[in-house]
Amino acid sequence: MTIYSRHASRGKVQILATYRGPGGVVSSTVTSVDNMALAAPIVDALNRISSYATVPVSMYDERGERLAHYPTTHLAALTDRNARGS
Repeated sequence: MTIYSRHASRGKVQILATYRGPGGVVSSTVTSVDNMALAAPIVDALNRISSYATVPVSMYDERGERLAHYPTTHLAALTDRNARGS
């Protein structure tokens, strides 16, 4: 799951994405805006999307007496720009 936050830096407000990568926790700037009032709703929306996208990944499919991770291919629209419609 990615967690988004805002941080004031050099007269702008950076919107940061923080997640656990193969090498540990990673924090990366997504974009920057002019003030906190603009950043707050963006960060809120990104965190809501991230939390909704995470829920299916943590479920199991137990139909037909089989146990398998929930399919994650539907997340490609969020994570792979080429998988999205134009």
